[in-house]
Amino acid sequence: MISVAGCKDFLDINDNPNAPTTSSAAKLLPSVQLAVTYGVDNGAGGLSAYTSFLTQQYVVRGNLNDYQPLAADFSIANSWGNFFTNALPDIQKIIDQSTELENWQYVGVAQILKAYSYSVMVDMWGSVPYFNAAMGAEDLYPAFDSGDKIYDDLFLLLDQGIANVAKTSNIKPAADDLFYGGNMDRWRKFAKTLKLRLYNQVRLVKDVSGPVTQLLTENDLIGSSADDLQMKFGTSFSPDNRNPGYSQEWQESGSNYSINPYFYEIMKSIDTFGHKGLQFGVSDPRIPYYFFNQLKAGAKDSDAQNKCAYCPSRTNTSFLSLFSFSFNIDPNEGFDQAKSRTLAGLYPLGGRYDDGKGGIASNASTLSAGRVSGTGIAPQRILTFYQRKYIEAELAIAGVTGGDARALLSSAIDASFAKVNEIATEASAPLIATGDVSAYRDAVLAKYDAADATGKLEIIMTQKWIANFGYAVDNFNDVRRTGFPRLHDGNTDNVAVTVRKFGYVMTLPYQITDLVTYGDTRLTQRNIYSDKVFWAK
Repeated sequence: MISVAGCKDFLDINDNPNAPTTSSAAKLLPSVQLAVTYGVDNGAGGLSAYTSFLTQQYVVRGNLNDYQPLAADFSIANSWGNFFTNALPDIQKIIDQSTELENWQYVGVAQILKAYSYSVMVDMWGSVPYFNAAMGAEDLYPAFDSGDKIYDDLFLLLDQGIANVAKTSNIKPAADDLFYGGNMDRWRKFAKTLKLRLYNQVRLVKDVSGPVTQLLTENDLIGSSADDLQMKFGTSFSPDNRNPGYSQEWQESGSNYSINPYFYEIMKSIDTFGHKGLQFGVSDPRIPYYFFNQLKAGAKDSDAQNKCAYCPSRTNTSFLSLFSFSFNIDPNEGFDQAKSRTLAGLYPLGGRYDDGKGGIASNASTLSAGRVSGTGIAPQRILTFYQRKYIEAELAIAGVTGGDARALLSSAIDASFAKVNEIATEASAPLIATGDVSAYRDAVLAKYDAADATGKLEIIMTQKWIANFGYAVDNFNDVRRTGFPRLHDGNTDNVAVTVRKFGYVMTLPYQITDLVTYGDTRLTQRNIYSDKVFWAK
């Protein structure tokens, strides 16, 4: 009987057990989470690096030195692909397979990640394929749906995800969950905090006071940095599992980015441009964690590798960079400064804490004379406790809630400094002293107390902009939603070699491959200066 029954499938060799045609949720989830991270990260192909140029934290030679994103830019194609080619199809597979197997927690986690991914896509591009997307051969050219319709559905999707992570699940995420290690309480808190973020995003175009009040009353949100959604990295050189921005930027051949002098001056509380930016009257204690100067303390302009554009003598520090809005204008902008420019440091990338001793940055496993390295251990932050507090402060000052905006701002500042110290601890770097945090916070709050309502909003958004260094996706949203932080204008400063030729960017261009694939009858390129995202009133 065994022999007869077994012969039915014995010669069925069309199914190879060593080459499965479907992948389990446990195998798909880590790759999905990495794809989502790389879509928004601070490396060359991530949206955070790209939007850091648009929000004046980084500066680079080329089209992004002015506000001129191009459809062929690598970061646009790469981030679009990370979402639509890598993350979202596998997210849908997890949802479909896990629903059939009643692995509800996988379903819920995937739904939450889908909602986050699409919220980013809408915020960046406005209209994207959604309702018929990820259907494979059933719809090879899905329609581009309007952002407001997608947002409406994302709130429903998040509610479904919250319900599903609470269900009994036949199989549960564990170590395959690179974000939370299978902790469903944290997934629920992240999902609710994401809802708060999305409600804040649309507050100018719809009344969100009811659902926002409910979320704050429930108080089931990200409650500490332990709940932060972030991708953690390590220190391994081979295989390289360090922060991708660190691996990219800390090369002896030179980094791709420079630190925008305007960003540095706001933190340093100086103004050499006459740009009327917001200074707080005290040097920000986070500066040596944010920026690493390859030139040692006390450096002179002549210590630079070549003739410099934005030179140490300008600030009487060893900070060296180039100007925004100076591409093909500044006669010194083209000189190589690979071994003398200031780099993104410990906080955003896991680079080196700046102790004033300088050194040529290197990410090599073995360092030669004069070379210094970091660890690359900094996580890619996505949604954190300090961000939650800044969101609440904005909602309060905007009158959406009755919260104490000043107290929330104070709490947000403390949380943002604690995040820097958390990363410093992991890298065995010195901590920011409590007294330095208090002095800075008090200076900001004194400025806040003296401001009118608009000024108070500007201070909140400027502090959030500073804290978010390394995750500029929200900074780009904030500028387009609130007008803050106030950005440097190359046409109104006192520098002859800075000229702004373009208006501010309201949406990113669609990546060029889809424009060709769809053809003009299905998809036309956006006017990136006038086509606003639906929530940008």
